[in-house]
Amino acid sequence: MIISCSAQKKIFDLPAAGSAITGGYWSPAAGLCRQAARVDWQDGKISRLTVLRKRAQSDEAEETEAAERTEEAEGTEAQKKIGADYDWKSYLLQPGWVDAHVHLALDSLDFYQCLKNWQEPSLIEKNMRAYLEDYLKSGITAIRDGGDLPGFAWQARKRVMEKIWPGPRIVSVREAVNRQGMYGRFLGRGFANVVDWQESAADFYGQGLDQLKVVVSGLIRFDQYNVVGPTQWSAAELRQITESAHRRGIPVMAHASGEEGIAAAIAGGVDSVEHGYYMNSQLLEQMKRQGIAWVPTVAPIGNILKYPTGRYSSQEIDVLQRILDSQLKTIYEAYRSGVRLGVGTDAGAYLVPHSAAFFDELDWLIQAGIPRLEVYSLATRENAGILGQDDLGQLEIGTPLELLQLADVSKFQ
Repeated sequence: MIISCSAQKKIFDLPAAGSAITGGYWSPAAGLCRQAARVDWQDGKISRLTVLRKRAQSDEAEETEAAERTEEAEGTEAQKKIGADYDWKSYLLQPGWVDAHVHLALDSLDFYQCLKNWQEPSLIEKNMRAYLEDYLKSGITAIRDGGDLPGFAWQARKRVMEKIWPGPRIVSVREAVNRQGMYGRFLGRGFANVVDWQESAADFYGQGLDQLKVVVSGLIRFDQYNVVGPTQWSAAELRQITESAHRRGIPVMAHASGEEGIAAAIAGGVDSVEHGYYMNSQLLEQMKRQGIAWVPTVAPIGNILKYPTGRYSSQEIDVLQRILDSQLKTIYEAYRSGVRLGVGTDAGAYLVPHSAAFFDELDWLIQAGIPRLEVYSLATRENAGILGQDDLGQLEIGTPLELLQLADVSKFQ
């Protein structure tokens, strides 16, 4: 079994049973503990988590149960002297990160060249294996992939599940539902209309998928503010698509930007809105009422400004800055209003490298005004809900170590 040591960008191999002393721990439920703590595990899962305190007149440590662990952790072991197999006092134990929106089949360098590279599956597989290893080393223990027409990410998911490739848990849409001849041809085959979709639905679902992705709008323009590619489906059509997924117990994520596209996605009953550029207060209120999550993907816009390349004109930079400012302001409004927020990077997009961009995204949300630990909660517990994976984002008795990470203590200062 393994655990990610994101503090060192390494992966530690561990026995199925053992113990360690950490520099403390954090989770959304338990909060932040800066005191040394002992973690014990059996069969690869946490069996005991205790805080270590020093006696007032002795150098000998006294083992005291963490407040959340007392009922499950009592026993004769508490009477033994402190000792552990591993010294992790330089690290903080916490849930692994979750990136709620990536594209494993894209390389973040050159979109069109990457699509040409799809003709060489061995190259794409080599790249994906490297990305997956980087995710684990960075403490990212789960990702949600937004699809690719050839199904590269779906195959990667299978290989990780079968332990052929090391990597984080992958939740995959396999292929997106997009309108024929409109944006998204690299994501899905395209359907002429909703009747065409309904006639093909059995085959589509038969490919396998964890979530359904529907492309609702086109891309935003970099040279004109508040201009978005056309909306592909009406609210009524989206309702039919989402209901077909929900009947099968499959959540629906929607690529949508612009007021028209986002409104259609909300009315269509999707479970999450991805990107959501040009979101507004009215739309946020509707999303809150319906419990729809927003994954705002700041990095594809913000990173162009953060890492200038000279690729864009001054006009485009001005427009991008307006979009960024608006997105950050609306994200903070969503946070203050209690709208469900997720953390997703759109990794694979230009200047949004796999794993590394996740920390850009965290920083963008912090810059928006959300407190750091709240952002960390979004990137763990809230993302777990968006992925439909309730065992993620936790640190408690029974949590597998492979879903946790050993983090840099300085990230909590």
